[in-house]
Amino acid sequence: MPTGAAISTKGTGSVMELLINIDNGGTFTDVCVFDGANVHHGKSPTTPHDLTQCFVKSLEHISKKIYGDADLYRLIRDTKYLRYSTTSGTNAVVERKGTPVGLIVDAGQEGDIYGAIASTGHDDLWTHMVPQDVVGIAPGIASEALVQVVNRMLEQGMKRLVIGLSSAAEEQRVKEILLDRYPRHLLGAVPFMLSHEVSQDSDSGRRVVTAVLNSYLHPGMEHFLYGAEGVCKTHFMGSPLLIYRNDGDSARVAKTTAIRTWGSGPRGGLQGAVAYAELYKLPVVVGMDIGGTTTDVSVVRNGKIGLQMYGRVEGAQTSVALPDILSFGFGGSSIFSIRNGRIAIGPESVGAAPGPACFGRGGTEATLTDALLLAGIVDGENYLGGELKLDKDRARNAIHHRIAEPLGLGVDDAVAAMIDAFEQQVGSQIAQTLADGGISAGDATLLVFGGGGPILATGIAEAAGMRSVIVPDLAAVFSAFGIGFSGLAHHYLQPLEHAAGDLDAAKAVMTTRAKRDMLGEGVSSDDCRYEFAVWEERSGEVIEHPLTNGKLPASSGKLSLRASFDLPTFALTPDKPIGASPLSGGATTRIGRNGSSVDAAVHAASAIVPGNTGAGPALIRSEYLTCFVKPGWKLRMSANRDLILEETK
Repeated sequence: MPTGAAISTKGTGSVMELLINIDNGGTFTDVCVFDGANVHHGKSPTTPHDLTQCFVKSLEHISKKIYGDADLYRLIRDTKYLRYSTTSGTNAVVERKGTPVGLIVDAGQEGDIYGAIASTGHDDLWTHMVPQDVVGIAPGIASEALVQVVNRMLEQGMKRLVIGLSSAAEEQRVKEILLDRYPRHLLGAVPFMLSHEVSQDSDSGRRVVTAVLNSYLHPGMEHFLYGAEGVCKTHFMGSPLLIYRNDGDSARVAKTTAIRTWGSGPRGGLQGAVAYAELYKLPVVVGMDIGGTTTDVSVVRNGKIGLQMYGRVEGAQTSVALPDILSFGFGGSSIFSIRNGRIAIGPESVGAAPGPACFGRGGTEATLTDALLLAGIVDGENYLGGELKLDKDRARNAIHHRIAEPLGLGVDDAVAAMIDAFEQQVGSQIAQTLADGGISAGDATLLVFGGGGPILATGIAEAAGMRSVIVPDLAAVFSAFGIGFSGLAHHYLQPLEHAAGDLDAAKAVMTTRAKRDMLGEGVSSDDCRYEFAVWEERSGEVIEHPLTNGKLPASSGKLSLRASFDLPTFALTPDKPIGASPLSGGATTRIGRNGSSVDAAVHAASAIVPGNTGAGPALIRSEYLTCFVKPGWKLRMSANRDLILEETK
């Protein structure tokens, strides 16, 4: 489908090779392809039992759109770069389905590391990651004694080990013993990880927790990502599969740590939000991504992403800097129930399988998707471009039994109550997020995306006290779209106190490592940029300063280096005055809302052109987009084919 985005050839010599971005979500896997002039996008149901299946199906699906017939071999052969983010790591944490690890620490410190997580109220995560007792060893432990410790842990069923000692030198000594006694070339080799190799954090608790999380996620991620890369190699893709990370950049599988994939999908949407803040010159943008399982909310202020110096995974503080993304269990597939006489939403979700009741795949729970179908907002005959027909009878039956009957309401009133509850709860979360940041809701613009983001955007904006909304042209696959702004890059951090003695020497060591890693990516280190900065922590957030005059500040913090190589990207069409032309024609449909109904004009998104204007009530639909514009709101289409919605009340 043509769009306002066009490929920029910066750093490349070709404009005809395909750029593919894939975002593997909990319910759907989104794909976005740039062919030099047009953007093609689509969705495929995620297959949680084998994520390689949905990876392949999404590629086959988009190849049919591009070529007319499904041709995976041709698509991959024509691909210049494939950037991929996956929810696999995030789901492994949420569902407690990682690989348990055995942990070795300094003698006397066995309880301290556990306390680092238990104090957050998330000790359930810790007991799944480290199900057996933490083992303490004395400094200088003899080889035979260490082997006895390891053998006991293996007999208890531990398949991986984390060595979390306070001394990096002692960790290296243990490593040498393990490699000698359990050599890698033997079937009895023991997979292990050193905490100092994962992070240079001087805080032992954070460093060890980070290593444990990384090891917990590593086997599943390794198996799946190398499987996906194998598909690309089998079909002769000319470049390695690139994994999009939660730091906003991409790298090949072999150069990616598992913990860096955690939350990478929402970071793609956040990267796109930064681009939109610049495009429309907006001081505050609230990104809202409503998927099947969660709603992710983030704030871009003055074009900057909020970054936590020591990001948290389910409350556990890690050594990894993570973006400020508030994620809560409200999505299109979230289960609605009655608790204490009130409508409650999630956090449980029916996911893609069995899915909402209306999917007809055995689901019996009431979800937002079921309510939107019965309200007339979602077109059940053309859901996902007609790939899935939705069943109103099943939706009505689920809502009757789960919501209407317990509340003593008719189904239509229960549907309205469900939609209102969703808008109010999401809106209140956004309002609280803005208030916590000292931001007036009226000064912020809501940027909505994801499969469900645009559907109730105006209602959620009203509930949050916001007066303007942007629905991107590629809202349905916006996280996949946002991945396209990433570079091929690696990030390095070193505590300032380690660099203060000899800054030039510290920079030289970091640069040498960066050049080696970029060569490992298959690019010339001379074609890369090496950007140093200083990170300071204020109230938990990262404040970044350029490294000027070759001097470090007197405060504590970190020396940062980003080594990057430009990947092909695309430009957005700047907003500009266009002669207004009112939307005309179109059918109407009856939308049930708040105990009453309104007749909404229905417009195909593909028939709306830049400069078109209109007003609610209106329903905008395309293959993967549904947006209900409430009464009291006006709309226009920008030069970039985005819908700009503004409250008129």
